[in-house]
Order: sequence, then C-alpha cells, then structure tokens
Amino acid sequence: MTSTVLDGVLCLLLISAAVVTVTTVTPREPTGEGRAADVASTLATTTASVNYTLTPRNGTTGVEAPGRASGALDRTAHGTLTQLLARAVVARAEVGDERLSHARDGYSRAVVGAVRGAVRSNHTLITAVWQPYPESSIESRITIGSRPPPDRSVHAATVVASSGFPTTGEAARHAAQSRGIDGVADAVAEGFVDGQFPPTRTRIAAGGGSPGSALVRHRYRRLSNRLNVARSPRPTLADGGVADANDHLETAVAERVRRDLRASNTSAAAAAEGVRLGRVRIVVRTWP
Repeated sequence: MTSTVLDGVLCLLLISAAVVTVTTVTPREPTGEGRAADVASTLATTTASVNYTLTPRNGTTGVEAPGRASGALDRTAHGTLTQLLARAVVARAEVGDERLSHARDGYSRAVVGAVRGAVRSNHTLITAVWQPYPESSIESRITIGSRPPPDRSVHAATVVASSGFPTTGEAARHAAQSRGIDGVADAVAEGFVDGQFPPTRTRIAAGGGSPGSALVRHRYRRLSNRLNVARSPRPTLADGGVADANDHLETAVAERVRRDLRASNTSAAAAAEGVRLGRVRIVVRTWP
C-alpha cells in the first residue's frame, strides 16, 4: 500500500523544497573516499523507494496501539535520499530525551539502509539534525557512519532540507516584536502542532475504527502524556475535537518552548531569528 491520508499525517507533511543550500569547508581535499560535496550531491539527487510498516509500541497511553492486521499499516515512501532522511529524522523527534513516537522506526531503518547502499560509509559520517530553535529540548538526530580519527583532515558539506513543518520564521519575528518571548514560543508551538496533526487530515484519519484511526489517537495520547497535558478535561478527537486537542497541545508546547528560550538568556529578537522549525540540517564529513 502506498502512502494514504493517514500516512500524510504520520509523515507530518510531505517534504518540499528539498535542498536549500550546499556549502563546503575544508582544510584540504581528502583523497581516497570521495569529497564531502560529492556525497552531499549524491544524497540530493539519488532517488529511492522504501517499504516499511507503521509499528507503534504499546505503552501507558490509555489507548491501545494498533497492530499490523491485514497489512493496513504497510507503507511505501519515495523521494531523494535527502528528502527521505529529513523525514526520518523528524519522525524520531524527542522531547526532553524521550521519543514522541516509535511508529515509524521501520521507516528510519529503511532510510538508513538506503543511504548506506548509495554512499560508501567508510571514511564518511552523515549527521542529520532537526532542532526547531537553539538549545531546544525538542530535537532529533540520525547519525550514519563513524567519527573521523582525530589526526585526519576533514572535509565538510552541508545540505539544508525541509522538515515538513510549517516555516514559522516570519511569524516568530512578528510575534517577537509584539509579545516578546511569549510570542515566539506561541509561534513555534502552533507550527509544531500543525505539523504533527494537520487539522483537516487528522480529522479524516481519526474517523472510524480502523488501525489507522487508532494510531492517530495513540499518537495524540502519547504526546499529551509527554507534555503533561491535563487528563481532565482532555479533549477527544470525536465530533470535531481535533481543534480543541490541538489547542491543548499548543499550550503545553508553548510553555516548554518558553522555558527553553528564557533559560538560554536570549532576546526575543534573537530567539525569533533562531527559529528553524521548518529545516533539517544534514552535514556530510569525509576524510582520507
């Protein structure tokens, strides 16, 4: 089964604007294993299809995680290796070092395998990082390869890809001017929750009693638990409850973002300029 409406929700948003920049820094060109810029170009131009199954773990969420019945949670994703890797790192997002979801672990493994199949892992380190703002407690990373020896000259190239979350930089800057740190936190929280649970797609996906709808409820409950959203009253997804559920999540996310920003002692203007919710940074390092 190819990606469906549910997969659109679980993928956050389809990746667009795949490569924004590729930059290089090097003390000298390495020999033997290929240049970092070449590896970055391979990631940006090589396409692949990966098959996987959504496999959420059961836990203390109050909602039973759906199983694999009848292949209902089988998926196929297609794109450049940069696009696939950006989606994979966002799917492994953590809040305070705790994963938000394990539903797409199979996807992440398949993408890492596809990258390893296209890029020589010897003398190469690829690090994909999603951090919506500096010193954020909400972040994720995937590392492919091993660290270079300390005595080797390292060549680096950077690819910036879309995370699939809304680009909130301009909204954050406007909010900083009118409401300071609180405004920046609200802008980030709105973009984060809209990316995790796009209202229209989520309402469609949450309807009925399919394994897919159970998975959406599972993801809501897991994120609510991680953010300490009050259990009572906690909105349901039935009867148009997605908007209320998202509002509750946005309030909780904004509080966490606000704490992070204030702890960093940064100004509201600087905090807004640092918002990178919509970007994944992929750094390629190679050495002789």
